[in-house]
Amino acid sequence: MNLKICSSIVGSLIMLLAFFPATADDISYSEARALRESGRIMPLEQIIDIAKSFKQGEVIDTKLEEDDDIYQYEIEILDANGRVWEMEFDAASGELMELELDD
Repeated sequence: MNLKICSSIVGSLIMLLAFFPATADDISYSEARALRESGRIMPLEQIIDIAKSFKQGEVIDTKLEEDDDIYQYEIEILDANGRVWEMEFDAASGELMELELDD
């Protein structure tokens, strides 16, 4: 295959990936309730308590997502200095997976 054709294929694949980014799937309320009742995930209230042990402040957003068969809570906290902290937790264990200052 010549270089021009390879470049065209690679360029097309890059553009295709830009339109279909890898993202986690949001979980509906009814799915979240069933997962919690079955014991597969921890209650959101417990995750919020864990999050506040890392960063004090006001919870401004929560989300439950599934990514590669792993359920994750995403919690955003606004601290006293006006900064937003984003945290990701394993929804089954409550383990902190990521903590970052949101830009």
